[in-house]
Amino acid sequence: MTARYLKELANLHAVYEAANLIDPAPLKAAIEGVATRSAVMLGSGGSYSVASFAAYIHQLRTGRLASACTPLDYMTLPLRDASVMCFTASGRNKDICAAFDEAAQREAKPLVGLVMREQSPLHDLAARYTYSRVVSAASDLFEDGFLAVSSLLGASILLLRAYRELVGEHTPLPATFNEFMESRISVPLDELVEHTLPAVTRETTSVLCSTALRPGTVDIESRFVEAALGNVHVTDLRNFGHGRHHWFAKRPETTAILALIGDDQEALATRTLELVPAEVPRARIDFRGPRDEQALAGLVVSLHLAAAAGQVRKIDPGKPGVPEFGRKLYHLAPARRRQARRVDVTDVAVWRKEMAGGLRASTKIEELREFCKIGIEKINRSSFAGVVFDYDGTLCEPDARFKPLSTDVANSLNKLLAAGALVGIATGRGGSAADRIREAIKQTYWSNVIVGFYNGAVVQPLSDGPPNSGDPSPEVLRLENLLRSTRYFSTCSFRSNTSQIAISLPTLEEATTSVRVAAAIVEQSGVKASVACSNHSVDVILEGGGKTAVVRAIRERAQCDANAPVLRLGDKGRWPGNDCELLDDPFGLSVDEVSASAESCWGLSPRGFLGVQATLYYLDRIDWHGGAGCIQLE
Repeated sequence: MTARYLKELANLHAVYEAANLIDPAPLKAAIEGVATRSAVMLGSGGSYSVASFAAYIHQLRTGRLASACTPLDYMTLPLRDASVMCFTASGRNKDICAAFDEAAQREAKPLVGLVMREQSPLHDLAARYTYSRVVSAASDLFEDGFLAVSSLLGASILLLRAYRELVGEHTPLPATFNEFMESRISVPLDELVEHTLPAVTRETTSVLCSTALRPGTVDIESRFVEAALGNVHVTDLRNFGHGRHHWFAKRPETTAILALIGDDQEALATRTLELVPAEVPRARIDFRGPRDEQALAGLVVSLHLAAAAGQVRKIDPGKPGVPEFGRKLYHLAPARRRQARRVDVTDVAVWRKEMAGGLRASTKIEELREFCKIGIEKINRSSFAGVVFDYDGTLCEPDARFKPLSTDVANSLNKLLAAGALVGIATGRGGSAADRIREAIKQTYWSNVIVGFYNGAVVQPLSDGPPNSGDPSPEVLRLENLLRSTRYFSTCSFRSNTSQIAISLPTLEEATTSVRVAAAIVEQSGVKASVACSNHSVDVILEGGGKTAVVRAIRERAQCDANAPVLRLGDKGRWPGNDCELLDDPFGLSVDEVSASAESCWGLSPRGFLGVQATLYYLDRIDWHGGAGCIQLE
């Protein structure tokens, strides 16, 4: 009766080896931003098990909270400041696609999807919101039957490997599926179905687990309900002692126990099971080895437990039969955020300010809206001497900072320069950014591009060649040594010049905390300097530096008044972002983070348009003629 499902289980050897061969680098790159904050892992049906596994691995590897969540829960909860990852094998799940769209409308950052296909509706959604990322992990072996089997194992292996790479652990998984399972569980793989039969002979199975095995128990509950294999209770060893044991006092004849026990809780499990009435059937599987591999092995045990239950119930979990009402239920579409034909830019801008804390007790929403309207009107009616862009996160996405600028960005900049505009670019980098800018901009226009390298420490036309950062002064070296000597920055790499100390942070380090630590050290040193952060580093900027130096250079080049309007675009406008000072101006526009100020640093792009997509939105609305520029934002 379980022929279809057993065939899927027999295929796990090939699935394991195929998933082990997929390069985890694209997924690792996508989750780098996820790893520095709490995360919501979204899954529906079988992919909810993947979401639960991802939540556990995230917490294990980063030390930050993560929660598995259904699409409907996410769409109806006012969750903020959490990264979002979406899991769907086919990329066609309506609920996941709706939740992904909702996350993009909320501008959840980062927003990542994992799909076991090369192309899907979820890929199409990511193309609509280009700040998001969908990672493909395609293989013909990842095809599923009624229940997720191959895609579950494939996605989980890829997540395990990507998170390992993220924290610098390069230990490979065992080469074969048999080697892996034999090294992680106390029962031979070919005896697993028979071994677990006592746990599924009764109407109800109570599953007790260690923490690492929680994702496996989530999958057990899902399989047993979806294939009508039996009732399942799930809890950990100690929560079982707080009232749940009473079930066995009243229903010992209809209940069995399955204990999935990690090697950190073996003694507790033994004492617990000894106290359960002897007439209750039970099966125990002990797990050993790294916690992430125990969690993966727990999912494999769940797959085999469903086969054991299928034999007892005479149901094939791979093809249990679907009633007509079930098909209709599956195809119901969730309520999605309505897309207005024309969204008032003020509504979006005010919402972003609210999210940034701009709505204080002394400021009513109507007042904030009025400030926004005044700001937009001022921008729309002004003539600009030039336009200054931040580089990373504004002209290129953070994960593409060392790649050539996109064709769309290059074309837009050249079009602006061809109309006679003066363009400024402010970056914390040096020669590497110069190379990318020269590749994108036609040489004819290089003299009209003013670049502020090293956060404005060196300001020169693009035509002047590579920047010379200069040697760090004794004062800079003293401050660098103070920073290096602290335990907090002991694992960081440093790069210093005459006006800047750039501190590259480890992958899992949260930038805001690092800024506070560095600022305290700078204050104690007596050196006059500001501290800000980008996506990848903390910058200590001494007097003489700062991105506003590029604004001053544009005004000097245009031979205009010292207060002449200059349009500014950046992505890190909220403290401690390194565009905070640049965008703290009535003509400062953010393509991502806005400040709480009601008089500057507005985000005026459509919802979900962030980063380069927002930059292109602004560029498309700039008109340059007669030596001055203007922009129309409605």
